[in-house]
Parts: sequence; structure tokens; C-alpha cells
Amino acid sequence: MAADAWLFECANKGGREPVLRLYAWDRPSITIGYHQEFARSVIEDKLGSTPVVRRITGGRALLHDAGELTYSVSGNFILNHELGTSLRDSYHHIASAIVAFYRLIGWSAEINHRDNPVSLGKGSSVQKGCFAAVSHSEVLIDGQKMAASSQRRAKSSLIQHGAIKLGKPANHPAIVGLEVRDTSQLLATNIDSDELKQKVISAFESVFGITLKELPFSDAEINKIQSLQSDFVNFNKG
Repeated sequence: MAADAWLFECANKGGREPVLRLYAWDRPSITIGYHQEFARSVIEDKLGSTPVVRRITGGRALLHDAGELTYSVSGNFILNHELGTSLRDSYHHIASAIVAFYRLIGWSAEINHRDNPVSLGKGSSVQKGCFAAVSHSEVLIDGQKMAASSQRRAKSSLIQHGAIKLGKPANHPAIVGLEVRDTSQLLATNIDSDELKQKVISAFESVFGITLKELPFSDAEINKIQSLQSDFVNFNKG
């Protein structure tokens, strides 16, 4: 989360080129949205030892596990028009790339075009998890939401977080509201993780009309990222 915060900061300043970051988790973990209250986003006494950390993007509570590729897309959309100049445009462009990825591995994904706004109001004690709601420009397979996405925008920059699921979306007892549809198509893929990442890269290159290049963090950037780590504490003290 600190690395994504740093990338968003760079985009705000007009530095670094747009970045597609792919990563994984060393153990199952939950992220909650920037505006969520910890006490309302998860059921604390059902967390067990699962870490909970806040994203810098919006949306709802989400379990990250071995059955996904986690991504972030960040950049300055004024300087890089391919990112889309509106929230809807950028969501749609990124969703199109994720659909292209799923089709590369043989899954018939599609983009949802229904508007179903997410409310984080105070009408209930616990807010449903990310996969309990489907809104505009989200990726579906046989009606099941398969890629979670949340975005944050500044005056000229954006960062979008997302989870590209490689099997049926997993739930956690501390997150309410997930109903996974019974569909034979949602089976874990046997493709090697490095090959999966390369297919994600190829899909983004095709949809955005770009060529991505590997650009590791410099030592100075790693130091900056490490200086932000204290902003991303584990809420689960159990």
C-alpha cells in the first residue's frame, strides 16, 4: 500500500511515467476503502489473525489471497491521455484490458454497463464487501463479478487498485454479503503465475496501444516508500 501511495504521489507531481504494478500477498489479507470505518467494514471478532490495512482508494472491504493478481494503475492523465480524462473513461479503459486478459486465458468476460452506485452511508452497522455489489464498468463472467476495482483521483492524476480473480472470488467470515454464483467456468487456472502476469501486460499493451517496459523502483524511491509504511498499519490487533 505504501508503494501505491508513492506512485500516486509521483503522478500528482507529474513525475514517473504511468505505471502498471502487479503484485501478490504473502498471506491472505483484507484491504478496506479509504472512506470506510474499520468497525463497520469488517466483523472484528471473526477476523482471526487476518491483517486489515486501509487502501488510499475508495470502495469496500476486500480479501486478497493466492487466487488473484493484484494490480494498480497510476499516472498523470493530463500528460497521458490514454488513461482517460474522466472517471468513467479510465474505469472503462482498464476494465477493457482486464476483459482482454480473461479472454487470453479462455474465459468469456464482459464489461457491466449497469449503474448501481455504492453507498457508504450510515444505514447499517456493517457494510457489505466489495464483491457484494456490481456497478458500472466492472468485469463479469457468467454474471459473477470477477475483478474488483477502486479509484482515487486528484486534479490531474489517478490511481486505480484492483484484484483480478483467477477462480471463484474467495470470501472471509469477517466480510459480509458475498454470494458466489455456481458457474462451471470459474475454475482456478493452471497457467504459471509469470505467464499470467505477462498476459496481463499483453492485454494492457493491446487495449492502450502502448509498449510497457520494466522500470524498478530506485534506491531513493524505496527509501521514500519505506518512509510511508507507518501510514498503513494493521487494524487487526487481535
